[in-house]
Amino acid sequence: MSCGACCGLYNAEDLSRPSLHAELARRTRVLREVERTPAAFHAAAAALAVGGPAPLFPSVRVCPLLGFLDEAESRVGCLAHPAANGGVDLRDCGVYDVATCDAFLCPSHAWLSEEEAAIAAAACDDYHLYGLVITDVEFVRAALAGVAVRAGARVELRHLEHPPFRAALRELFALKEELAPGSDGLFGAFRPGADGEPVARRIDYEALGRTGGSPHDRILTCVGADPRSGNDLEALEAEVRRRLDACAEVFGGTRPPG
Repeated sequence: MSCGACCGLYNAEDLSRPSLHAELARRTRVLREVERTPAAFHAAAAALAVGGPAPLFPSVRVCPLLGFLDEAESRVGCLAHPAANGGVDLRDCGVYDVATCDAFLCPSHAWLSEEEAAIAAAACDDYHLYGLVITDVEFVRAALAGVAVRAGARVELRHLEHPPFRAALRELFALKEELAPGSDGLFGAFRPGADGEPVARRIDYEALGRTGGSPHDRILTCVGADPRSGNDLEALEAEVRRRLDACAEVFGGTRPPG
């Protein structure tokens, strides 16, 4: 499973599925007709960059050579990679060079355990939701911890072999897709500051007339439940609770008998 976050796919104001899909499809259509030479790809990349959405975080590069690898438009990847071009490597035509692309590892690769990453991949069966979830380490851990508290046991990869639990966990993760328009929670617990750099957010419960915070603060912060977000704190809190309960309800079926 690939999400394209390292290529800047999620560095945009509108992270909705239709918006990102349209941008990826646009790039794919253009690059499909481009001659497989460095000069042609450099020119195409420059033209695609001009027509793309403005980055939310200016310091994070957005590579216009990311697109769909398959006709079904379900797999995201580098259209300049030799595997996509009959062995011709055109990655130097993007915003990074070949050496950087080869050496780069997503920060989530270092911060999440192998099992945590595998759980996210198994639950999120498409590139869009997977990208929103896997790039938000705090959200993944908070969601799994919330399920564990209710279920009385740590979530393990084997538990996702039980279809009802896998579906319930996917619905919990899908909170990342269901933010209100204009939410600043799309990049988890961070928002762009005045200079465009990430700034840690917190929910100002007192401003919302709440004392004592919320038992789901980590999840709520990651999905954007704060006064600036356009999301309703009470409604989101109730929805988080409902989805956690739904996971716990079917978790029992994942355990071996006896």
